[in-house]
Amino acid sequence: MANILIVDDEASLLRSLKLQLSRLGHECRAVETVAAAMEEIGALAPELAIVDIRLPDGNGLDLIRHIRADGHTFPIVVLTAFGSIPNAVTAMREGTNDYIEKPVDLEQLSFIVERNLETERLRGRIELYERTLPDKRSAVEMIGKSEAFRRALDLAGLVISPGVTTAAEMPTVLLTGETGTGKDLFARHIHSTGPLAPHPFVHVDCASLPRELIESELFGHERGAFTDAKSTKKGLLEISSGGTVFLNEIAELPTELQSKLLTTLEAKSFRRVGGTRDMPMNARIIAATNAELVERVRDKRFREDLYYRLKVFTIHLPPLRERGDDVILMAEHFVRKLCKKYRKPAAQLSQEARRLLVGYRWPGNVRELLHVLERAALLQEDGVIGAEHLGIAGTVGSSTTDDQAQGLLDCTLPELERRAILTAMKRAGGNVSKAARLLGISRGALRRRLESASNEQQ
Repeated sequence: MANILIVDDEASLLRSLKLQLSRLGHECRAVETVAAAMEEIGALAPELAIVDIRLPDGNGLDLIRHIRADGHTFPIVVLTAFGSIPNAVTAMREGTNDYIEKPVDLEQLSFIVERNLETERLRGRIELYERTLPDKRSAVEMIGKSEAFRRALDLAGLVISPGVTTAAEMPTVLLTGETGTGKDLFARHIHSTGPLAPHPFVHVDCASLPRELIESELFGHERGAFTDAKSTKKGLLEISSGGTVFLNEIAELPTELQSKLLTTLEAKSFRRVGGTRDMPMNARIIAATNAELVERVRDKRFREDLYYRLKVFTIHLPPLRERGDDVILMAEHFVRKLCKKYRKPAAQLSQEARRLLVGYRWPGNVRELLHVLERAALLQEDGVIGAEHLGIAGTVGSSTTDDQAQGLLDCTLPELERRAILTAMKRAGGNVSKAARLLGISRGALRRRLESASNEQQ
């Protein structure tokens, strides 16, 4: 179903067009003048317009120019009298998508309307693809047999298809766990194995998007909403209609946007930046965090009402060190893919390599495992990945003495975090991106922590 605006001053034609398009399941609004059309566009936000060239208070071409000048991109079909093809050609140059001659053939009109709506839907999919291209993944592969992993997977199975098929009705899911435990993979698994699989999956990193752009990226904006808003832009919540929006690192969402997100989740609608009309939201929300949201709520850094709204269904992903032999299953899987990627001979893990992989603590979890094996796959030459290729010798188990452990316990968590950040920045030579990789967090999240530490010292 689409919202369609019809602009024509012939009452009988308006009735025929509305009846025909209503039969196709569309919602139609009809007006007779240029002035009424401009008012209606702001209130209706049409997905297609049918415009007559001759109108009582002006020319349909002028209306089309105004529509395009205001940044609206919806398809426009122009109505033109027989013998006025030059006018139709002019209209096409002004931004019209199609035209139909009077007297109107209703079957032809139906075909033209459906064709243009489908083209617009495809254009939206292409826009979504281009804007989320860095986040594209291959087919989701869930690897693991440990009890902790299977427990998380079983919980995910309960919300994959919970008896409803509309995205907006799907329960909100909150994924928790340390950095690198595969929260984005779980979110894609929930999406791709359920009824929403044919629709978009949008990954939004709340930490890496600049604070001043995240609202526009999520909710979209109207033309003129701010200095650089030269045209209307649909937000990710809008173009992901029918699919899933994955809000990664939700704890880093700016405080001023937490209230707007809460309203969106409650009302199932939102407004573009600078907009005056509520837009329906038909997307499932999956959020993820590696932070302790309860502590952030207690410290007034995260809204309590938003926290409870997000944790409708919580799934905790276990760290790799608690998954036993799963590390070997994943290592073998990664080695096969990496050797193929780099055109290296198929490789096997030596017994010593297996011992090191199982005994290592994996502070960076699955992400760290992948990076270690990528290096090993490049280093191996004879089809065997040995302990010397892993680069983790001497790190198995814990070398922390009781005195060192007591020293850590004498510090508060914020102090430990501050020390870790300072150590990472020192090792990275002041390079924020490199330090963020060492800490296993995003560059944006590290910058915010540095700014917070600086403000506390002032």
